Amino acid sequence: MKRQRGIALITAILVVALATVAATAILTSANIAVHRAANLQDSERAWWYADGIESWLLTILERDIQDNQYDGLGDIWAKPVDYLPIDEGAARGQMVDLQGRFNLNNLAVPDKQAFDRQQAVFLRLLRYLEIDSFQAQGLASAIRDWIDTDTSPTGYDGGEDAEYLGFNPPYRVPNRLMESPTELLAVKGVTRELYVKLRPYVTALPQVGTPINANTAPEPVLFALAREPGPLQKTFLEERVRKPAKNIGELTGGANAVFGAGDADTTMLATSSSYFMLQAEIFVGSGRLALYSFYYRPAQGAAPYVYARSIDTE
Repeated sequence: MKRQRGIALITAILVVALATVAATAILTSANIAVHRAANLQDSERAWWYADGIESWLLTILERDIQDNQYDGLGDIWAKPVDYLPIDEGAARGQMVDLQGRFNLNNLAVPDKQAFDRQQAVFLRLLRYLEIDSFQAQGLASAIRDWIDTDTSPTGYDGGEDAEYLGFNPPYRVPNRLMESPTELLAVKGVTRELYVKLRPYVTALPQVGTPINANTAPEPVLFALAREPGPLQKTFLEERVRKPAKNIGELTGGANAVFGAGDADTTMLATSSSYFMLQAEIFVGSGRLALYSFYYRPAQGAAPYVYARSIDTE
């Protein structure tokens, strides 16, 4: 009898223990579900704020081209927002002129002379970034082979399918324009260290032969436009926020010309831009969204529009 009562007591304890474990599991699962729902709601709200910021900047770009026919770092679109309070969170971001960077797809220009001019600017940019000249030449050739439409390597430094099929794992070159500068990480000879150096100064625009806006180009890119950078480029760099060049003539003509014979061809220079990128971060509750929106603003007065988006990286 005592033995039966002991077994019954142990059984009761086990039942209570199992019920406690089950109840704890249910409560934990419910708590996780509540937090997951809250996170999803915060993320959804962050997307709505991002969509609003994106649309607002479309109107800014449209208004800017009505105010003037040039783009500079003193324009309203160029002013960063470090902290914008929103409901239960904040937003920050800035607009970047992508035509202030070197367009990697310019290395796909079919004309040999045009390619030589583009390559010269690219090589000077790499030299300014203290990248070895031998490595720089190989990189220029490898990028051209990555994006051109033929299957013939560019000189001894290039690389087509035969080169990449020997990698582990093997892959082929796309033979199309780059869609993002991150594709550089797949190009022969590009290390992560080299990519980090290049990333702030290059872009991948969906057009070949885009000029560089001297009013917005970072120092390395601006100096790469000159065969031998000197006082004229340095003075322009210091004054361009207050006194941007309004046309190419102001960059290449007169006693105070920024560029002269031997520098970048006039077809490679610009004082206005069509391609821009929004870098935005939105924080709502526990949600965070990093958005990169890419804008195209036609030069002929048509409304600007978003042609691509990316999350967390360009």
